[in-house]
Amino acid sequence: MKNKKGFEFSFNWIFAVIVGAVIMFLAIYGTTQLVKQERKISDTEAGKQLGIILNPLETGIESGKISKITFPLETRVFNKCLSSGGSAGERAFGIQEISVSTKSGIGKDWENPGIPSSFYNKYIFSSSTIEGKELNIFSKPFYMPFEIADALYITPRREEYCFVNPPIDIEDEIIKLKPQNINVSIDNKYCKKGAIIVCFGKSGCDIDVNLEARSVKKDGQRIYFEDDEENVLLYGAIFSDRGIYECQIKRLMKRASELASLYEAKSISLGPRGCSSGLEQEMAQYANITKNLNKTEDLTEIKILSDEIRRRNEALLCKLF
Repeated sequence: MKNKKGFEFSFNWIFAVIVGAVIMFLAIYGTTQLVKQERKISDTEAGKQLGIILNPLETGIESGKISKITFPLETRVFNKCLSSGGSAGERAFGIQEISVSTKSGIGKDWENPGIPSSFYNKYIFSSSTIEGKELNIFSKPFYMPFEIADALYITPRREEYCFVNPPIDIEDEIIKLKPQNINVSIDNKYCKKGAIIVCFGKSGCDIDVNLEARSVKKDGQRIYFEDDEENVLLYGAIFSDRGIYECQIKRLMKRASELASLYEAKSISLGPRGCSSGLEQEMAQYANITKNLNKTEDLTEIKILSDEIRRRNEALLCKLF
């Protein structure tokens, strides 16, 4: 009888322990799921706020200045660029997506990012994933030949760059901007340990810039840029992943195509008023080749036509732009 009671006691005790463990597991699981959901909502809102914060930079209010964004927690910003899409706007301009994921001590360190915020008019040049608590951001207006858009550059504050023997205009700009994570050196042996070394006219560095070939080699891959007044494409090639860079170039060219079509229409409308530019054919050609850009190597053709349009526009009494 004692054995039977002992067995019943042991069974009841084990059953109670199992039930308690299940309840505790469900409580922890429920709490974790709730936290995950709250994190997703918070990360989604953070992505929206980041897009809003970038607006002053994009509109030129803070253009040419280094701005710093500090997050309360270690954060990952995901930069996704789509050169086309399903809607009319996406087909015309492509789309910029920004999403955010914050590090947490509950559950996994990193969960999937929040719902992306989408923009037609933002052009962010960066790595596809930017990680850090502090980010450095600056913007530059892109002209070819008329103003097309503002390019945004984002790098983690802790990611150091060392520019070795850059052209004087780039060196002067860096000195003026005073970015905390970009330094200039006459030789890579003077660069900080762990810095990303960007060499101009020299190979074998983390990033090799060939100004004559207008190419940038990084991660074993070569991408191309063209000269412009603000070195917009050169900076984009240095700070971006190849996929991001080429996608943003296509998006910028699509925007250039739409603007060229507007300038063509403007030129036609000015004709009867005795103020014709005679640039209708060139604008139509420019709209066509920019819209159909397939690879960055084709930027040379666009640049040649752009320079011709700029030269002729500057000579006009009634300037188109």
